[in-house]
Amino acid sequence: FLKQVDEILQKEKSTYTIDELLKHFDSSSIVVCLFLATIITSIPLPPWGGGFETIPFGGLCVFLALQGLFGSTQVYLPSSLKSWKIDISFVQKSKFVKDMLLWIKSKTKENRYEWVFQPITEKIMYLLVIGNALLMMIPVIFTNGIPSQCITLMSLAWLLYDGLFYLIMVAFSSLVIFVYIFLFITFGRYLYYIRKNGFRKFWKKIT
Repeated sequence: FLKQVDEILQKEKSTYTIDELLKHFDSSSIVVCLFLATIITSIPLPPWGGGFETIPFGGLCVFLALQGLFGSTQVYLPSSLKSWKIDISFVQKSKFVKDMLLWIKSKTKENRYEWVFQPITEKIMYLLVIGNALLMMIPVIFTNGIPSQCITLMSLAWLLYDGLFYLIMVAFSSLVIFVYIFLFITFGRYLYYIRKNGFRKFWKKIT
C-alpha cells in the first residue's frame, strides 16, 4: 500500500480520474476508500454538525463494507462517477503527508503475523466496519469519533499488512461496539423508567 502511495506521489501527473485511482489500488481499493472516508471524521475536532456530520461518511462505509462482504475486489461505482477527475497536487506537495508516511513506515512492520490475513478475517473486518459505521450514523455528539477512528486504524492495519496491529484493532473495534450497545441499553432503561414513573421517582431511586 505504501509503495502504491509513493508511486502516485512521485509521478509528475497530478490529475487522475476516480477510475484510474481505483485501478491503481486494485484489490485494495475498497479498504483504501474506507480509510479515506473516515480519516477526516477521525480527527479529534469539536463537533461542527451537532453529531450529524458523520452520517454520510458512515453510510458510505456501510456501502463499501457490503461490497467487500459480497465478494467484490474493487469498489463499484456508477460509470458517471468514475469519470470524475481529482487533482492531488496538494497531496504531492504536502510535507505533512510525506512526514506522516515516513512515520507510519517507522512504526509498523509489514508481513508481521501474516497468517492473520485470510478471507475470513477480511469478512470479520467488514462486519466490524458496518457495526462501527452504524454508530457513526447515530446523531449524538461525542459518540461518533471513536467508531470512526476504529474504521480508520483497522483499514490502515489491513493495508499495511501488519498482523499484530490488525489484531489489536479488531479486538478494540469489537470492544467499542459491545460497550456502545451496553451503554445504549442501560440509558434506554433509565429513559424508559423516567418516562413511566417520572424524574422525581428516578432521582429518589438513584440517590
